[in-house]
Amino acid sequence: MTPIHECDRDFVRLDEGLMHYRHAAAARDTRVLAEPVWMMHASPASSRSVEPLACRIATLADCRVIAPDTPGNGDSAPLQIPQPELADYADAFVRMLDALQIDKANLYGFHTGAHIAIEMALRHPARIRRLALDGLLWLEEHEREEFLAHYAPPLIADALGTQVFQALQFMRDQAWFFPHFKRDPAHNLGGGAMPAELLHTLTVDLLKAAPSYHLAYRAVFRHRLEERLPQLRHPTMLMADEGDPTRVTVQRAAGLVPGGTLHVGGEGWSPAGATAKAQRLIDFFAKSS
Repeated sequence: MTPIHECDRDFVRLDEGLMHYRHAAAARDTRVLAEPVWMMHASPASSRSVEPLACRIATLADCRVIAPDTPGNGDSAPLQIPQPELADYADAFVRMLDALQIDKANLYGFHTGAHIAIEMALRHPARIRRLALDGLLWLEEHEREEFLAHYAPPLIADALGTQVFQALQFMRDQAWFFPHFKRDPAHNLGGGAMPAELLHTLTVDLLKAAPSYHLAYRAVFRHRLEERLPQLRHPTMLMADEGDPTRVTVQRAAGLVPGGTLHVGGEGWSPAGATAKAQRLIDFFAKSS
């Protein structure tokens, strides 16, 4: 087996414009997974953030993996809607499936991607086989108002480059606090600083999406898991790494998903953690029922 270390990159054109995606596939015809794995990233990053996991899945399962940039993030055009909801992102991804001639897929979503995955499964059930939700955000009403007001402010370019420093601080503080706008001991995550290379990469992704990155975030903040999760009928695995600040939400959400399975723990996005997560996802997607 030849390991895949880097995804290929392509675009498809939708009515809104070009949508970017990364993809990888094993060279052999014998596949552990017949249906492709559709992998959706967290905000405000791009598909680059899930590329190491995508490569591991493609290598270990001899399967096709596609990781799109969320519309308005990375190199994907934004949706032409002033206030898009998660349903709009879900429909756009299904139109991407159509353009790529993919009839049915296994879904993996991380944070924002997990929320979009829920809506894809509910709105287009025949297109989805299995569902893996990695991190979910559950907000009470007072929290919803706070997050909408403070979490994802628009990045507005000016002659002094203020948006560059705002983007850098936004990404840096997410590694230290949750939510990032509450910079006090009670909300300190207790971890170290984000590695400089990763901070640079994520900040560049954010700056590329400056005019529209906040729209997907705000759609998530308006999402009501208590209403949507009980409607899921696909086999669903809810998961979160040990250091994920949404792990408590994931545990709470698992009780609302009919027949859902739960896994909390792991080494996150380290090389060993990504390999273990890839195998866990492959085992789940490979089940016949």
